[in-house]
Amino acid sequence: NTSQNKQFDIVVSNPPYIAQSEMEAMRANVLEYEPHLALFVENNNPLIFYKAIAAFCIENLKNEGHFFVEINETLGKETAEVFKKEGFVKIEIIKDMYGKERFVMGRKAEIG
Repeated sequence: NTSQNKQFDIVVSNPPYIAQSEMEAMRANVLEYEPHLALFVENNNPLIFYKAIAAFCIENLKNEGHFFVEINETLGKETAEVFKKEGFVKIEIIKDMYGKERFVMGRKAEIG
């Protein structure tokens, strides 16, 4: 029964979101010391982890629970749309201290 899994108030994630095509522009210290599996996604499917996170949140967040995810600054609107399509509400794109779109947050709508 999936209703028993709806136990979380908040889900926070910093999934891989850097397209492989962006690798050349990255600093050497990041490329040399960070695991590439934790950083990069395929160029043709950059939102793969957000789709999985949205599906997880639909099944496992309590009604009115919140999600927060770090994002690729070039895909803010597209990432927000992934969660909107799943039925989340009050979705916001939040900028970092440099003014770059860096986070998406939202709330699971109350059901029934």
